[in-house]
Amino acid sequence: MKNLLKLITVMLCLLLSASILAACDGGGTPIEDEWTPTGAEVTLIKGGETASYVCVYANGDSIAETAAMKFKGALAENSLLTAPRIASSADKYDEEILFGKTDRKVSVDAAAYLDEKSGGNTTNLHWVIHYRDGKLAIVASDERAYEIAEDYFLKNYISGGNVVFLDTLKEYGTMTLDDYNEMIEEQERLAAEALKAERDALLAELMPLYEAQSAEIESGKLFGTETANIGTTQWAKAPTTPINEHPRLFITAKNLDQVRKSLKEGNKTNSRFKSLLASVSETDGKLGEPQKDFRDRKGLHNYDNRVLELIQVKALGYLIEGHDLFGYQAIYYMKNFLLTLDIQYISSDQCREYGNVMMTAACVYDWCYDLLTEEDKAQLRAGVETRTASGTCGDPSYTTSSTYKRKMEVGFPPSSQGSVSGHGSEGQILRNYLSAAVAFYGDNNSWWNYIAARVYSDYVVTRNYYYQSGISQQGTGLYIGARHTADLFSAWIIKSATGDMPYVGLENTIRNFLGYECAPDKLFTDGDGSYETKPYSVVKHMSYMSAYLFEDEEMLKWANDITGLGGFDYDTSGLTSALFVALRGLSDIQPAENRYEGMSLIQYNGHPVGQYIIREAWNSEESAAVFMRIKERNTANHEHEDAGTFEIYYKGMLTSDGGCYNTYGATQTAYFHQATISHNGLIIFDASKWDYNSTSAEKKWYSGSQTAPKEASTLANWLASKAHETGKVTGRQHGYSDKAETSPLYAYIAGDITAAYPQETVEYVGRRMLTVYTGDEEFPMAFFVYDDITSDRPNYEKRFLLQISSKEAPTIDTDEKTVITENGEGRLVLTCLSDDVSFREAGGRNSGSYNASLSLNYCINGYQCLPKSNEVDDKHWGRVEIYSSPKSASSKASFMNVIYVTDAGNKKMAKVRNVSATGDTVEGAVFDDKIVALFATSRERATAELTCKTR
Repeated sequence: MKNLLKLITVMLCLLLSASILAACDGGGTPIEDEWTPTGAEVTLIKGGETASYVCVYANGDSIAETAAMKFKGALAENSLLTAPRIASSADKYDEEILFGKTDRKVSVDAAAYLDEKSGGNTTNLHWVIHYRDGKLAIVASDERAYEIAEDYFLKNYISGGNVVFLDTLKEYGTMTLDDYNEMIEEQERLAAEALKAERDALLAELMPLYEAQSAEIESGKLFGTETANIGTTQWAKAPTTPINEHPRLFITAKNLDQVRKSLKEGNKTNSRFKSLLASVSETDGKLGEPQKDFRDRKGLHNYDNRVLELIQVKALGYLIEGHDLFGYQAIYYMKNFLLTLDIQYISSDQCREYGNVMMTAACVYDWCYDLLTEEDKAQLRAGVETRTASGTCGDPSYTTSSTYKRKMEVGFPPSSQGSVSGHGSEGQILRNYLSAAVAFYGDNNSWWNYIAARVYSDYVVTRNYYYQSGISQQGTGLYIGARHTADLFSAWIIKSATGDMPYVGLENTIRNFLGYECAPDKLFTDGDGSYETKPYSVVKHMSYMSAYLFEDEEMLKWANDITGLGGFDYDTSGLTSALFVALRGLSDIQPAENRYEGMSLIQYNGHPVGQYIIREAWNSEESAAVFMRIKERNTANHEHEDAGTFEIYYKGMLTSDGGCYNTYGATQTAYFHQATISHNGLIIFDASKWDYNSTSAEKKWYSGSQTAPKEASTLANWLASKAHETGKVTGRQHGYSDKAETSPLYAYIAGDITAAYPQETVEYVGRRMLTVYTGDEEFPMAFFVYDDITSDRPNYEKRFLLQISSKEAPTIDTDEKTVITENGEGRLVLTCLSDDVSFREAGGRNSGSYNASLSLNYCINGYQCLPKSNEVDDKHWGRVEIYSSPKSASSKASFMNVIYVTDAGNKKMAKVRNVSATGDTVEGAVFDDKIVALFATSRERATAELTCKTR
């Protein structure tokens, strides 16, 4: 509450129109055996009308429950209960006071309000309405609970003329609402004066330490000397420069009022921010001795995110509260952190930790700028350069790689690594270096001149090219979190500092990311990750950043839904508590009622991707959803060799990518999870390339998958590289069965994916996919896929892969050429209509607890490639391979497969038949005598009239 009373229990009392007597002890505490309130009339007012019932929150508080029950008895005794009658357990009709959450409107409203204000955590937050000392009172468990109760009942259930406040300890007696408000104002004034005096005293203690620290750094040249000009840029000059004022990093002066307003709301992050800001002696910024395996990050170091979070909170608190204490604490602590930081190594990519230190120091520099002396500024700039940017880590012997020896892998100045994918596309440049460039501008312009030039010339053009697809690269797994978060940070930094939004299409990327949601809290798999990856862990930071940057109310609703409004503390590459508070200063938008408002049920992502995601309905575990991809270019790194693949969901994930990402470059990652072998794609297998007994992993785990390109450094290199070209969308179309586009009918995509395979293996590979929603409750969706392959040699085996996402083995009928799998409440049936094909099981699981040595779910050519020492379970059985029969060895092969979904346990099979035409000009199928799908066998678009028949 406002700093009214430091009491555990506070009361808000309603004046009764008649005097009511209560027996209490001398201290005003109810005597349990004698407390029997009575009265003639009780009025609870809402909008000028008498309410019909009273909401009581007791939540296990025995004293409050006892008092409330006696209150109820007193009302009943005096015939004052006006609540609806309900049947009790004893079949007696009684009128009630409502306890906790009930279905009565006032209780539901109050419960919702309590949940909102408490961030869903009501464990120690409750109140109760009851009589005491002849007054009707709200008694709260603590000041925060009282604040919530007071605000709720004052706004909704009490008129000002009928309010009297009574202090529990009888310090003030009774008073009118006007008197009470006057008292509150006076108490707030006195409390503010006392708080200022306390902070002034702390500041007086801090200043000698701060001045001595500065003198010691200067005399000992502890940070060395900064580089006056960090380098001559090879890129064109940035089109904008930072505004000539501070703050400008993440936040400007015009945002501060909105920040203060948002801080009044009750949520976990706000509470954490306020608690850290008020803390006095948690740290002085100095770090201890390096430790091994510190906070789940392998290595030897003393880096501590929590200390950085506190420093950042203090710096922002200075802007919000205006007291010099917070600013000087931030400066003093930041210098100590830089002086004592000792990173020997951290999991070979300590650039993330060094970068977080750089960004935090930049926040201190910018947010506390008007407190900095010229000496402070020079020291902080030199400290950032020498302790976080230039040179190598403390123990450069841990790796032979010159890149990973550096503090920042992109180097100093940041000229290394690429802008297409990889670590260079994370926060090193796009958040950390850019933050320092914004903060230092005006004092050392070379940082901005170099770094902003590279961002605009290199990163912005690359991102804008990719954003034309509507999504970000690197999939739905963990790495979109690390990389696309950096894109959003750079947009936020540049927009705040210059007013310029450098990216075109960024506003759609996270909104379209939602398109991957195949069921509530479930995503289709794209890139490193698995179906088990939760949207919360992947998009938590990005959803809020996108919402506030682009004032997207639906995205804000989604962000709130998956995070519970905040919960940000300290993070190496995402939002911290301070940054979350700063972010909310960008806009006062409110979340939409429905997070799916305006979201299309059929989403197409164009070049350089080329994919459809189609669903019957949003936010449904019952609806069928399909992901169909051609893919035109591959960015490598954490993107997979998955051109021409699909995934299907219906009441459970029925077929999706196999494998799990664990360690980059590990066998199961590189040769299985990232390879085509673990996707619903096509394999062209050259047996001469496989040798299981070879010491070469390339030969040992050769699977006939698509090629794996290396990372490209720039957009120009990426576009010029044939290795990154994977295919071309040759046709697509979709439609709805209604004008309002609320009922999807079909989506079709075709592509030439020859480029994805080794040139010496194939001459042509084409895949065409069609999803149709049937309108039939029994068989709601049918999926047709036609493949046309010409291999370089006849003996190269052509394989169609169907991943089995269930733990249970599928049912294969080789006579009927069908595969059946069930998962969750859904069932998938595949019927192959091709001649001269065979079926192969490539999977299997042991019973009981998972053991990689007894399973074949990571199977390549009959061998489990997941090592026994690394038992990462993808929870899949494996896959089924449909392959061209050896007896009909030919360079050409085609597969015509029909897949449909139904409920698990439904044994009825839909009727599936071939379609053929004179001269073999058409491949196709008839599904359940209702849907006909035709595919021209020609690789060019058919223009002549076709005559066909079923068979």
